[in-house]
Amino acid sequence: MLTRGHLGVIVFTALYLLIGAMYFLQSGNLEFIIYVGVLILILGGVFLTAPRSKFPTWMLWGLSIWGLMHVLGGAVHIGDHVLFAQRIFPLIDRGGEFYVLKYDQVVHGYLYGLVAIMSYHVIRAVAGVKRHDLLVFLMAVLISVGISGLNEIMEFLISLNMQNGVGGYDNTMLDLCFNFGGALIATTMYYYFYTVKDGPRIYLR
Repeated sequence: MLTRGHLGVIVFTALYLLIGAMYFLQSGNLEFIIYVGVLILILGGVFLTAPRSKFPTWMLWGLSIWGLMHVLGGAVHIGDHVLFAQRIFPLIDRGGEFYVLKYDQVVHGYLYGLVAIMSYHVIRAVAGVKRHDLLVFLMAVLISVGISGLNEIMEFLISLNMQNGVGGYDNTMLDLCFNFGGALIATTMYYYFYTVKDGPRIYLR
């Protein structure tokens, strides 16, 4: 059974997805209409498995917030570009697409950090693996990186069939670097706070 907390996340998520879908349909943005469809499949799948996967409500809220960040990234325009292309701070600027830090990169790091700790949670709380913490750590990071690779493949396939704003080779490689960095940092934090500091009992809550 879904809890009241689960239902709150679902209602919030459904509301912004509906608004986003209506906006992209009205503007004729086929690329982001496809992305909204993908978001519905991903979020719907996770929410439906929540009773069995035992994801804490905060993880589901984290995933929902990512979905909102994605919708806003394609809907909010800043000057002549969308929020996804917004440059935040010039940590690295080699011209063209090779620029760090952008909104899109923050979203990538956030998402795959979340995917990594959700993977860690499933391995420990659902699969019942209680030992070999370093191995579980590496498995969680690699699962996240693998899923991020599928995301880049999807973006590539979309780019073959329509004009899009996902960028070229430099953008893809930067995305993968942020995906890996986000997964590594988030898993390190999760491992420390939920295993070293509080003990493995947290996984059973």
